[in-house]
Amino acid sequence: MKNLLILIVLFAVGCGGDNADQKKTKSNAKKAIKESKEEIDVDALVDEINSSGKITDRQAESLSKVEHLNLNGLTSITDEQAESLSKGKYLKLNGLTSITDEQAKSLSKVNYLTLNGLTSITDEQAKSLSKAYHLELNGLTSITDSQAESLSKGKYLKLNGLTSITEEQAKSLSKVKFGLHLGGLTSITDEQAESLSKVETFWISAACQKQIAKYRKQ
Repeated sequence: MKNLLILIVLFAVGCGGDNADQKKTKSNAKKAIKESKEEIDVDALVDEINSSGKITDRQAESLSKVEHLNLNGLTSITDEQAESLSKGKYLKLNGLTSITDEQAKSLSKVNYLTLNGLTSITDEQAKSLSKAYHLELNGLTSITDSQAESLSKGKYLKLNGLTSITEEQAKSLSKVKFGLHLGGLTSITDEQAESLSKVETFWISAACQKQIAKYRKQ
């Protein structure tokens, strides 16, 4: 009889534990559903970030689900934040004046990327950023031959801050597949014009366009 009572007590305790677990599971489920229904005010959050120039890891993660983002007010980001923001398709970060090699790797996953506040990049960053389908680096006033070769692997490239390029750079940049912007160039050599004439769609000063047109007809 004593053993029977012990079994009954143990069974009752076990049932109580199951009920507690079930209640906890239901509570967690309700909480998850509630959180999934909560929507962030993207416009308000973006305005807040652009006004302060700062972003938290949590904010970056929240915005990772937004496909089009204009965060030109941001002046710095962490590697983790860059990874979160890289999940979108269209990203403007023109307020950044420098990035790390790791951030360049993450941001290269963005389809349409603008980093017009950068005034210089490393060779490693050029290799990474070239993977973006559309890339804007209009803040660069000069690039190395190695960087030109890397960046030429992109599909659309804007380098309107360059005021001069080398013959080797012209040869490399002529490989840009669809569109190349070199609006800062006001003069080029005939050799450069011949190289650049191979680009499918080109944006450059009117004076340079005439030079390039000669070789397009040949």
